[in-house]
Amino acid sequence: MLTDVQGQEEGVLFLRRVVEEKLISPLILVGDEGTGRRFSTIQAVKEIFCTGTREKGCVCVDCVQVDQNFHPDLTVLSPVEDKDIGVDLIREVVSQSDNTPSMAPYRCFLIDGADRMTTPAANALLKTLEEPPTSTRFFLLAESYDRVLPTIRSRCGKVSYSALPENFVLSVIQQYEPDHAKALVYTRMGEGSVGRASRYWSAGRIGLRDRVFSLLQHTLGGDLSASFSSVDGFGQDLSLGLLFLEQLLSDIVMVQHTSHLINSDLEGEISRLRETRPLSLWVRLAGGVKAIRDRYRTTRINLAFHVKTLLAQTLITG
Repeated sequence: MLTDVQGQEEGVLFLRRVVEEKLISPLILVGDEGTGRRFSTIQAVKEIFCTGTREKGCVCVDCVQVDQNFHPDLTVLSPVEDKDIGVDLIREVVSQSDNTPSMAPYRCFLIDGADRMTTPAANALLKTLEEPPTSTRFFLLAESYDRVLPTIRSRCGKVSYSALPENFVLSVIQQYEPDHAKALVYTRMGEGSVGRASRYWSAGRIGLRDRVFSLLQHTLGGDLSASFSSVDGFGQDLSLGLLFLEQLLSDIVMVQHTSHLINSDLEGEISRLRETRPLSLWVRLAGGVKAIRDRYRTTRINLAFHVKTLLAQTLITG
């Protein structure tokens, strides 16, 4: 239920109004992955559908079916792997929205990836969002508000989800990771996202982080051959490795000004590395990594080539 949602007061406020039938317009919930957008929406749907206690742990048939993702009046749509949501799937949603609810007061549609709809798909949804059937409720989730079609945005109320408090994320990760130092690193790697932090922990991503740090050390030590081999060795992990490189560089730039580092377990090594080059080089390298990541989000550039080029330029000009 909505009382289970932590750290997202604005989201709970808007969803509570939907539950209480004070708000019927479609909502677009905007925020990073793992900040509770989907979880809180599901909790709101459970409260709308519930025929039991409307409290945590309710085992009425509606709550159980929502939890097990087979309630006939709840449709959840998400992108599959790297594919955007296409027009055929949205047309199916539009068709279903005209159906009378089977059990619940409303049919609820959760589109997780409103910023991942193709233009034809978004256009196919416009009229339904503008004049939704009275027996439906629409919830759209997006990580990037700017990537949602403006005509979709204009038909939805915007609800912003912020990064979750560090203490809350840490408390979740510590349920699985007994080593406090590692739990703290995973928490800060997640940048306010329980989902990301948990995924990094389950995959043991501190190991990948360590490989990225070694790559940085090889480069600054003048061993470009080893650096290039390392870049090639990341394979499909290179995109995530680049994120970890950006976080490491942020720590290097800030290590003399704060103890609140993402990679707090490497504070000594980071301090020593910081002293090997002027601050201007670290700032320039951090800007280069960010530029590559920004380009990669919108255009599938040859990531390995651009990373190698940046490392070579850093060594030559450093």
